[in-house]
Amino acid sequence: MEYLSVEEKVEMVLIYGESGRNVQQSILLYAERFPDRRTPSQISFYRVIKQFSEEGSVQPKKRSRKRTATGEDKEIAVLAAVNYDPHISSRELATITGISKSSVLRILKQHKFHPYHVSLHQELHGDDFVNRITFCRWAQDRMQNNNNFFLSVLFSDECTFTNHGEVNRHNMHYWAVENPHWLREVEHQRPWSVNVWCGILGEKVIGPFFIDGTLTGEMYTIFLTEELPLLLEDVPLEERQTMWYQHDGCPAHYARTARHVLNHNYNGRWIGRGGPVHWPARSPDLTSPDFFLWGYLKDKVFIDVPTTPENMQERIQNACANIERDILLRTHQSFLQRIGKCIEVEGHHFEHLLL
Repeated sequence: MEYLSVEEKVEMVLIYGESGRNVQQSILLYAERFPDRRTPSQISFYRVIKQFSEEGSVQPKKRSRKRTATGEDKEIAVLAAVNYDPHISSRELATITGISKSSVLRILKQHKFHPYHVSLHQELHGDDFVNRITFCRWAQDRMQNNNNFFLSVLFSDECTFTNHGEVNRHNMHYWAVENPHWLREVEHQRPWSVNVWCGILGEKVIGPFFIDGTLTGEMYTIFLTEELPLLLEDVPLEERQTMWYQHDGCPAHYARTARHVLNHNYNGRWIGRGGPVHWPARSPDLTSPDFFLWGYLKDKVFIDVPTTPENMQERIQNACANIERDILLRTHQSFLQRIGKCIEVEGHHFEHLLL
């Protein structure tokens, strides 16, 4: 609706009378009399004349705030309903109590209620709980002897980045006065992907290394033998000679040839399925590539849609290179906190309890 000043509205009423109460003639006369002004539309003329006829004035209406229907009884009803069913929606609360949704939200806010969201975790079962506690206690024993022990552990993992990968939309904003109708096209008809290995060693990111196709035991053995030493060239020799290697229990990692290489290169100093120290299955909440790195990289890589596999690889490399040292050190501190929390909850899920 176009904005009209009081002066313009008065002129419209007068011209309407001069034109014999004919709106079409009024518009023509207004345009002729005020060529430097924007000519009001037919709808605007009708609205102004209607307002003048009904109210005897063209002054803008004073807006008065509706009195709230929220009394003490309504407030108690909202709190009682939430206490009975914590999963109830604000829309349902409004229907039950007979007050507006905004009033419901205001009551909940006044009483310090917050709409927490569900956390999804990989299912644990069988011996998982015992295995997780066993590993965490071993980790604590190590830290008692050397508080910086896990700064010398290379936590590693593989991940697949697809061309239709999802970005965290909560981190994407377009500030504007009007809705720009920002959209993003996603390619589902011609899918492609990039498989990548990456590791975190203390305050350094090792890699990335891009894997051609699906990772097999043979490919992983070749990686450990030929590629990993090259990725570790910038790590001081003394640190390489004492560092530990960690990976999860995926089939390629459990290959006999891969374990043979690890036993040779990291004799007694690797963590994984079938290794000197057993890695607990289904525990992405305990390894930094899973609980930090992959999510961080995907938020960076998918800000804009990758155009080709080569473009995606370049983005992954740039994102890895730009991770700050302080972030990696905080990731290490998070790992130490997670070890203690896992023992505290007897091997059950704990990420929803972290501060």
